[in-house]
Amino acid sequence: MLFAVSWDFIDPSEEGVARSLAVFQGWQPAAGVEFKGFYGYADGSGGIAIAEVDSAATLARLTAPFTPWLQFNAKPILPIEESAAIGGEAMSFRNSIG
Repeated sequence: MLFAVSWDFIDPSEEGVARSLAVFQGWQPAAGVEFKGFYGYADGSGGIAIAEVDSAATLARLTAPFTPWLQFNAKPILPIEESAAIGGEAMSFRNSIG
């Protein structure tokens, strides 16, 4: 399943940023994660990744090492063609109800 995983620093102190970067340098993603994209925001406030994970537990393992310094938001995502088709199906269903 694909997720858009965004994060914001919750400890922007110099010590917090330094520690989170040190942990990141020694970190390896858990088995079952494939990054499709991995980006930091230009303003330094956080970042976003597109990650394919095999389970909710894998997603939790992806973020858990960094929770002292980062607040995460993970949303499942679909290709736009699929999302639009589902929206169309939903509209058709609603229109079928008198």
